[in-house]
Amino acid sequence: MPTYALLLTWTDQGRRNAATLPDRAQEVFERFRELGGKEIGHYLTMGRFDQIVIVEAPDDETIARFAVMIAGRGNVVSETLRCFSMDEMRGLI
Repeated sequence: MPTYALLLTWTDQGRRNAATLPDRAQEVFERFRELGGKEIGHYLTMGRFDQIVIVEAPDDETIARFAVMIAGRGNVVSETLRCFSMDEMRGLI
């Protein structure tokens, strides 16, 4: 499955709701698994982004649904990156 990195920045609402992040994240990932996705890692970060999520999804449409689902909650603004392994890169070049 393709790998994706989601770079998340908290909105004002997300900062106010920071204490509930673990429970909200669990709920979101349960729904993501129902779409056929797999969570690889979910990290709170320091710096420009507040969280980084690494996932696998069957296709771009699934990750787009996931990103829309996250955005619809109003707690974060996201940027999604498609990640390619070195083996995949070998196939590209």
